[in-house]
Parts: sequence; structure tokens; C-alpha cells
Amino acid sequence: MKYLYFTNSAVLLMLGAVLLLVWWRHRTQAFARDLACSTMAAGLSSASYYFYRHAPPPYEQLAFAVGLCATILNLLFMSSGVMRLAGRRLHPVAALAMLAAMALVLILPSYANKLAYWPMVVLGVTCGLGALAAWWMRGASALERGVGPMLMVLGLNQLPLVYAGEEGLAANLFLSTALRTALVCVLLFAALARSAREARKLSARFALLTEHSQQGVVVTDGRRILHANPAALAIYGLAPALGAPERLAQLPESSFSAAALAGVHRQLQEGTLALANWEGRRKVADGQWRDLRFSAWRIDWEGESATQLLITDDTERIASARELQHQASHDELTGLPNRSVLMERLAQCCLADRSGAPHTLVVLNIDRFKLFNQSQGHLAGDRVLQAFAAKLRAALAPGAELMRLGGDEFAILEPGAAGAREMAQRLRAVCAQPLAVADGEFFIDASMGMAVYPLNAAEPDALLRAANAAMYQAKRTPGTALALAEQRFELMSSQALEQEQALRKGIRNQEIHLHFQPKVDATTGRLLAFEALARWHRPGIGDISPVEFIAIAEHTGLIAELGAMLLREACRQIALWRAAFGECVPVAVNVSPVQLLDPGFLQLVEQALAQHGVPARYLTLEITESAAVDNLDDTRLQLQQLRELGVQVAMDDFGTGFSSLSMLRNLPLHTLKIDRALIDPLPAADAVAVVRAICQLADALQLRVVAEGIETSAHALAARLAGCHELQGFHFARPMPPQEATQWLRLGLEGAPTPELAGVAGQD
Repeated sequence: MKYLYFTNSAVLLMLGAVLLLVWWRHRTQAFARDLACSTMAAGLSSASYYFYRHAPPPYEQLAFAVGLCATILNLLFMSSGVMRLAGRRLHPVAALAMLAAMALVLILPSYANKLAYWPMVVLGVTCGLGALAAWWMRGASALERGVGPMLMVLGLNQLPLVYAGEEGLAANLFLSTALRTALVCVLLFAALARSAREARKLSARFALLTEHSQQGVVVTDGRRILHANPAALAIYGLAPALGAPERLAQLPESSFSAAALAGVHRQLQEGTLALANWEGRRKVADGQWRDLRFSAWRIDWEGESATQLLITDDTERIASARELQHQASHDELTGLPNRSVLMERLAQCCLADRSGAPHTLVVLNIDRFKLFNQSQGHLAGDRVLQAFAAKLRAALAPGAELMRLGGDEFAILEPGAAGAREMAQRLRAVCAQPLAVADGEFFIDASMGMAVYPLNAAEPDALLRAANAAMYQAKRTPGTALALAEQRFELMSSQALEQEQALRKGIRNQEIHLHFQPKVDATTGRLLAFEALARWHRPGIGDISPVEFIAIAEHTGLIAELGAMLLREACRQIALWRAAFGECVPVAVNVSPVQLLDPGFLQLVEQALAQHGVPARYLTLEITESAAVDNLDDTRLQLQQLRELGVQVAMDDFGTGFSSLSMLRNLPLHTLKIDRALIDPLPAADAVAVVRAICQLADALQLRVVAEGIETSAHALAARLAGCHELQGFHFARPMPPQEATQWLRLGLEGAPTPELAGVAGQD
């Protein structure tokens, strides 16, 4: 009998160990782990009962406790394993409840009844699990459907113990060993079948992922190609066919790099490398070159260690990147490199080449190119640029590069400096030849600036600035011209830029203010009006001549903003004077041609007057003679609207331009201001005759005449005798700030004459 106990325990422990081994190799088969624990607990329970019956005190109590725990664990793990086999999970709360219930049932009966109660508990739990398993797995495979009935038979094996007690132990142990062995065999086959199904499922999933993947997938063991999906074959120009994967390894070394792949495979298998990445151009079976990117890692393939290779075809992406790079660095119209390429080349010449080897840079700008776009259209202008670029490219010396910087500006960078004179001759020859395009033949002129590294500059930006400054200097010469870089040219450009930036800041910070110069009656000397003149006191520099900053404002387009600011400032001062004295004299404000041609200028004047509550009669606008001549029709319309508004208009600098009687008659003017160039020679007889003629003409047209530039009493007397109505100049007062002008206005409103006219008024 003893041998039967130990045989049963040993067999059950071995069967449990086999199930554990199955679970260890296939971790997804968790039911095998739980039923292995149940089987081993059943074997431990059998051995514990033997020791309980034959061990001396107090060891029999220890054997009893071990047997009790083993029985409970057997039933608990059997319940969990069967439920996992059926695709269910034993909830932890239910497991605790079962544990407590079984402990009570197995502990409470007296010793005499334990041998009857324990088999009944095992029978009930096992048969119940068998019945549930049969129901749960009614749709499973035939092998798994047999688990339920076998469990019920295993439970019924407890009947000999229930009816015969200890006399039925032998039959129970024998049948338990046989039934458990059969059940474990069924479970082993079920686990293997499930593992096979999962393997097939994973294989199908792998095939589904790889067969339809756009990336190539190759599996190799280092010697053979075990698998290659259609994308990998297509990447290497091979058609899917029998033996096609093996042909990958037979491709030339430049195609598949089998030797390099073998080295990567060895590192991955040895564990010295977890993931490998590399890329390169490969020549595939059809002779084309492809840009490929590779990734490789270790995998298990059919139970063996292998390397999986992921291949990405980056040919189109890299080609697109190259195209984008070309577009970013080349001009779309001419196909020439652009400014960014020029700066790279200059950096290479000036920074990378430490030997100081000379290079010649020419910046070339087409003169009056806007005429092509305005007269012939932008399409013709583009054709001219393309033809000119082709001519320049053909005239380049070996090693020279041509770039288009934008618009009608090009640059030529040529190694060396000895051929600078020859280059200039070639470029002049190009400009002398007509450009034949679809719209006809065109002749063009170009302004060119030449700078030499390191003679003119040692840095890329400085070299380009020097060439640009020379080019702008060349523009001062009519026709095609070339200027060599000089430091003074760059200094002039630098100063111009500095002044422009300072002027922008000055306008923003309201650094420019108005001074006022009086206009007096030529006969009585009374104050008749003021002219508002802009003055700029630049912080840290001092006073800037209006001739300088007005020219900068006109050249940069700031004149409109500056003029609007000064117009509003003049209206504000008029409003202050009217508030202080209840009256004021007209104030003249100079208007640039840019302002006069602005369609919104009339609204600007209206807003300035309305903002400060100034009647229009207190504002006079002075326009230049050249502005009126250049845009006569537009000027006439604008002046007519200003006169209708009530604003008086004066023509400034009259007598030095190209005015005609017809123009004076048609323009709605109020005043003529004789230029100081005609006043300065007074009282010479010929100068007096010219001024008198202008005054007579003005009288005929009912225009008032102002003589500006009066610097002496002789000037004043001669101008009055010649017929001028008003006088203005340093002889009376220089332009003064508002505080001093206020004193003049007070005297003028009181009717006091100007002291400088004493002894002049009344003389004939």
C-alpha cells in the first residue's frame, strides 16, 4: 500500500512538471500552468495522507495541515485552469470565497467523518467543474471537449472512498493515477494544438503584414534567405517566382551587400548589437540605382534564431529632396544659382580658402529694366532676362560662375584677379550685342560693380557690399558702365543706409519739428504769413540739413509719411495761435510731388484741418514748378479740389523750370514764389528786368508774387520796386521755433511793421 501512495504522488508530480514545462515554452497557455499546479497539489495531498496515518506525534498534525492545504490548492487551481481552458477567468473575489468555503468544509467535520467528507467535497467540485467545462467547451475541438467528461470521471473516482472508506483507497489511488495521466495527456495535446494554431495565426498575420507592405522584409539566418516579401523582390527588380528569395543573395555585392549583412547578422546574434541601421545607393537587378535604407534586428524563425531586415526605398523621397534643394538654391526663370549659392561660394572663397587666392566678384544690374515690363509686358521682360542670362553664361571664363540675385540683378564670381580687365571687356561686349527674343531684338545697358578678394574685402558680406556700392556708382554714368570697388563707395552706401534708418526712427520718435519763417508785406513791412520749414535735430549728431533728409525721404518713399506728419503739425500750431490770439496768418506747408499725386491727399488735408478745427483759409500749400510740369493733368485736378476746399496754393521755386503761360493760366494758383536764384543778383539791371517781367505776368493772371531769398536791404528794395507783393528771407528773419514765431505773430496782428523795412517803404 505504501508503494501505491508514493507511486501516485510521484506520477502526479511528474505530470505536473511536464505541464509546467509546456507552459514555460508557451507562456500563452496559462491553463497548463494552473492545471500543473493542481496535479502537483493532488500528488502532495496523497503523500500527506500517508504521513498523516503513519507519522508519530506531532508530525501527523503537520501532515494533516499540508494535506488540507494541498487539497484546497488542488481544487482551486483546477477551477482556475479549467476556466482558462474555456476562455474564462476566475475572479479573485470568487477564488477567495471558494478558498474560505473549502477550508470550512474540510476542517469542521470530526476525524471519524473526514474520510467521508473530503472525498465528497472533491467529488462535488470536480464533477461540477467537469459539467461546466463540457458546457463551456461544447464548440471546441473534439480533444478539448473530452476534458469535461474526464473531469467528471475523475470526480466519480472519489465514490470508493465515500462508500468504503479506507478500504477503497487502493482503488482510488490506482484509478486516480490512471485518470490523471490520461487527463494530462489530453491537456498536453490541447496545449500543443493551441500553440500550433497560434503559430499559424502569427504566421498568417506576419504574411498579411509583409505581403502587402510597401517596405521590403527579408529574413536570413546568415547563410540563406529564409523569407522575402514581394516588396523586397520588387525593390531589387525581381519578379515573385519560385526561388526568387534565394536570388537576392546571388546579386552582386554592390546590390545586396550579402557580406556586410552577414557581419551585421553575427553581431545581432552575439548580442553585441541590438538594432542595426544603415543606408546607401544600390544597383538592383534591372540596372537601376536606388537609395535604400536598412534596419535589422534579431528574431526567432521557426524555432531558430534569425535576423529580420526591413528595407525602405527612399529613391523618390531623396529625389524630391534633391529637387526641393535645387529649387531653393536656383532661380526658377533662368535656372541659375541664386543669392544663397553666391553667399556659400563667397564663404568658400573668403573663409575656407586660407591661402588668400584672389577672386573677382561682379554685380551686374540692367538699367531701366522696368521699361520692358511696362511697355512690352512681363512675359517679354522674362524672355529678355533669359536671353541675357544665356549671353552672360556663354561669355564666362573657365571656372567662373553666374548667379541671379533677383529681379534684373546678376552676379559673376571668377577665380583670380588678373583677368578682371578681360572680364570687363567680355561683359561690355555682351551688353553691346542685341538680345534676340520672340518679341524682337532689344538693346540693353547694364551697370556693373567689380570687387576683388582680398584686395577690396576679406569677408563675404563685405565683398558683396563693395561690389554693390561700385555698381550703384556705375549707375551714375549713362549707358553700360563698370566701376571698380573703392572704400569711399561703400562708405557712401553705408552712410546712406544709416541716414535712412535714422530718418525712419526720427519720424517714429517725432524728432522732426517745424520752424517758421515770416513773409512780410513789401510796402508796409507787416507780417502777412509764415512758411513752415522742417528741421531735424538728430540725437547725438546735431542738426541735419533739410536738403539731405528731404532727399532721403523722397528716395526711400518716406516723404509721404513725413509730409503728412508735418502737415498735421502745422495745423496744430495754427490752432494754438488762434486759441492764444483769436486770429492768425496763413501758414504755408511744402508738398512733395509724391504727396500731390496721392489720391488720398485731399482727404488727408481735410482730416488735418478738421482734427484741429482750422479754417482752410489759414493753410497754404506750396508745390514745386517741376512737379506741376511733370504731371500737369493730375496736378490740375488735385489743385482744383484743394481750391474748392478753401486752401490756397502757391507755386514754389518759380522761374528756374519750364513753366509755360498756358500752364499758369490753367492751374488754379494763388501765389508765385520767385526762386532765390533770380533774387540773388538784384539790384543788377538784368535781374530786375526778369523779376519785373514775372511780376507783370502775375498781375495779368491776378496772382500774388513772393520773393524768397531776400538777404539784404538792396534785395528788398529792388524786389519791391520790381513789383513783388511779399518778401521772405534772412534779411527779415531766419526760420525760428514756434516760441519766437509767436512774438512775430503778436506784433503782426497789432499792425507793427518790420524794422528791417524802415527807410525802404515809400522809396521809388
